[in-house]
Amino acid sequence: MLGALLLSSALAGPLAADVGYAPFFQRLGEIMIPTTSTPGAGTTEVFAFVSRAVEKGILGAPADLMARLKADVDARAGGDFLARPKAAQQALIAALDTESYRPGAPGDSPWVTAKTLMLVGYYTSEAGGSQELDYELVPGRYDADIPIKPGHQALSNDWSGLSIRKGAMKI
Repeated sequence: MLGALLLSSALAGPLAADVGYAPFFQRLGEIMIPTTSTPGAGTTEVFAFVSRAVEKGILGAPADLMARLKADVDARAGGDFLARPKAAQQALIAALDTESYRPGAPGDSPWVTAKTLMLVGYYTSEAGGSQELDYELVPGRYDADIPIKPGHQALSNDWSGLSIRKGAMKI
């Protein structure tokens, strides 16, 4: 919770000039998470998040991240990426993604940083957080038959999916 508060306060304020990167990043977002019955990641809000995150250096994003990524993608496309057919755009980004995440790939790839920021931006947006994701008040299986003895410590309800199996706890 504290991390979310720190992140949101770091990203507050006016949006820096995007120097024309919004259409490019919106198309990348739409390729990553297309619009279906829920909005995709090609929204203005996701780009605004990425723009502010780059401006603030969140996740170590370099100030020239957008320019570097656009130049790389345009070079791979042999010209303006946005002028290519949608199928060619999707194939190019799929190849870039595979290359960037292969074992031994350099960790400072502009695509890896931008993709991470776009995913964080999407899943913390209203559309991503309330329409794409589901909230389960009590995650996991409810098991009312857990023996409680004197000295028993309360369990933490951890959202990250840790498994607490019956009988695994030592009392």
